[in-house]
Amino acid sequence: MNFFYIGEDETFERAQEDDVGILVAGGELDFAASPQLSEGLADHINAGMTRLVLDFSLVTFIDSTAIGALVGAAVRLQENGGGSLAVVCPEENRRVLRIFEITGIESMVSLHHSREEALAALMIAG
Repeated sequence: MNFFYIGEDETFERAQEDDVGILVAGGELDFAASPQLSEGLADHINAGMTRLVLDFSLVTFIDSTAIGALVGAAVRLQENGGGSLAVVCPEENRRVLRIFEITGIESMVSLHHSREEALAALMIAG
C-alpha cells in the first residue's frame, strides 16, 4: 500500500487574490492517488480559481497518471480565461524533477523551487 496525501493549505491568506488556490501533496502520486489529485484540482477550478499552486515539496514519486492530471488541469485553466498552474518541487527532490523533465511537463506548467517563488510568479502573470 502506498502512502500519499492531498489537501488544501489552510494557512494560505487569500486576501485580495480570490482566484488563487494552493494544494499540498506528499508521498507517492500514482494510479491510486491520481483520482484524488484530479478531484482536488477540479474542485478549485470549478470554484473559479484561475491560478493554482501545487506544492509537491514532499512528493516522493509521480507517475504518468498524475502527470495526466496536471496536464488536464493546466489545459482547463488555460481554456477558462488564461489561468495557470505552478508546481513547487525543491531542487533536492531530483527524482520527481527528473520525471517532470522526461515527460516535458515544463511546457505546460511552471516549476518552482519554493512556494514563495511560485506565488510571486502567479501574481506577476495574473
